Amino acid sequence: MTHWTLPNGLRVYLLPADTPFSAVVLGYAAGAAHEPSNACGVAHLLEHLLFEDDEIAYDKKIQAVGGSTNAYTGKDYTVYYARLPREQVGLALELEAARLFDLRLTPEKIQIQRQVVAEEFRQRYLNPPYADRFFYLMRMAFPGHPYERMVIGESPEQVLAIPDTALHAFYEQFYAPHHAVLCVAGGGIEEGITQQIEALYGRPKAGSPLPVVPSVEGLPFGERLTVREAPVPQKAVIWAYRLPPAADGVMYAVDLLDDFIGEARSGFFTQRLVHEKRLASRLNSYLWQMHQGGLWVIEAYLPDTVSIAQYEEALSTAIEDLYKASLEEVLTLYRPMRYLA
Repeated sequence: MTHWTLPNGLRVYLLPADTPFSAVVLGYAAGAAHEPSNACGVAHLLEHLLFEDDEIAYDKKIQAVGGSTNAYTGKDYTVYYARLPREQVGLALELEAARLFDLRLTPEKIQIQRQVVAEEFRQRYLNPPYADRFFYLMRMAFPGHPYERMVIGESPEQVLAIPDTALHAFYEQFYAPHHAVLCVAGGGIEEGITQQIEALYGRPKAGSPLPVVPSVEGLPFGERLTVREAPVPQKAVIWAYRLPPAADGVMYAVDLLDDFIGEARSGFFTQRLVHEKRLASRLNSYLWQMHQGGLWVIEAYLPDTVSIAQYEEALSTAIEDLYKASLEEVLTLYRPMRYLA
């Protein structure tokens, strides 16, 4: 791997490999937690708009050479990536640089994408059963902190009210080289790519300092409970534990442990509570890792014959058993051992 930093602050990583495809990834250290409080969802809406500049035609040109593209917005970052034949890596670099420095945000495109994201909100968070659980979870775990905001926004109506000026400001302030990391991996990393990157990405763009996302250390700590009644097929019980920051060294172990015990089909929790005790019809766990601190979430869906108290007592016992177990015993509990094969 080769890495260096351009004079304008852009960090570059090259990971060559003998593969027929290449991946070009550009990530910005700006996400939902950096939004102004009156423009919740602006980072995600801007992500949509980076694909809408007709002159750059990012999607159209990448797809024309057999590639694919996507992006995602988190609390602390926004990431764009393309996978394409190795011979076309230069095309992806050119188009991504154009989006960094020369993106055009027109009122017509902004209005169209407001409607698109508002409909995405309805389809993902208003219509499906249980979908609003994330809103309650984040507000309980991070009250008054930027992490309590949902990436997509607060409501369809609020998304539709995001002003054009907020989008322009977020792009100009935070889509700057010193807030970004460029990574090129796979084939196509030939002699001359360093010069190409420096020529494309070496331009100055001032931007603004990122707002400081405060520590979560001062937030209320301890058990909190929300009970919500809704017309859903089964009772859902969702537990969440606060975790250290994503960069904390212990998170490697936590991530591995979650793979062992929380995998939905054959993890320890599923074996114990779904297959053996039949206290849940399905169960899984997952991590939300964020810069200032994350969550370990365990969610289960209960048959009508099982009470919430029964399930929670069994889950508490399973967690206590894990706490007392040695590493060898934990590995034995997870019989398939797929992740270490």
